Amino acid sequence: MGHSNSIYRTSGDVLNPEGEDLRINPEEIDPMKYLRNFDYGTVSTLEDGTTLREFTIVADDRQVMEVSSGVFYNVWTFNGTVPGPTIRATEGDLVRIHFVNNGTKMHTMHFHGFHKAEMDGVFEKIAPGGKFTYEFYAEPFGLHLYHCHVAPLEEHISHGLYGVYIVDPKTPRPDADEMVMVMNGYDTDFDTENNFYT
Repeated sequence: MGHSNSIYRTSGDVLNPEGEDLRINPEEIDPMKYLRNFDYGTVSTLEDGTTLREFTIVADDRQVMEVSSGVFYNVWTFNGTVPGPTIRATEGDLVRIHFVNNGTKMHTMHFHGFHKAEMDGVFEKIAPGGKFTYEFYAEPFGLHLYHCHVAPLEEHISHGLYGVYIVDPKTPRPDADEMVMVMNGYDTDFDTENNFYT
């Protein structure tokens, strides 16, 4: 696996290959608020009565996060977070995702669930600076994953390009205090064994 642009430092300045300081400060993140943060998108109604949910998702592979005290790791993010935002829709909604690749590598978004092959995020790689609009109906209801689908998958996912996609059933469930937690392991020395977990 090539990791020429990866960053792993335990001291000194933390810079990406272009020399920019792109650290993510973990003290700015409230974990309980983050676990309950669901992105419902911008909601509108189409002429036929279908609910449209629009999202803008920006991929970046130049940020750095402190994964353990004094240990910094080059994370690849959707909308600046690892994992990416928890995207939420109701079964039957039309989901439209405006994807922007602000990174230095090819990236995509692949959603688990049922949708047309051309909206699957497997075949259409988005070049740095590129954009693509994914559009599909939210189905089936349940808890799904999304992630970058550019090979090698392990590299893109382990660096942070993944998230949760929730499709609620058409018949609402009783109110509950809902949280989503996704864990990740960081292989900071690239020996195929995780050194830190978050």
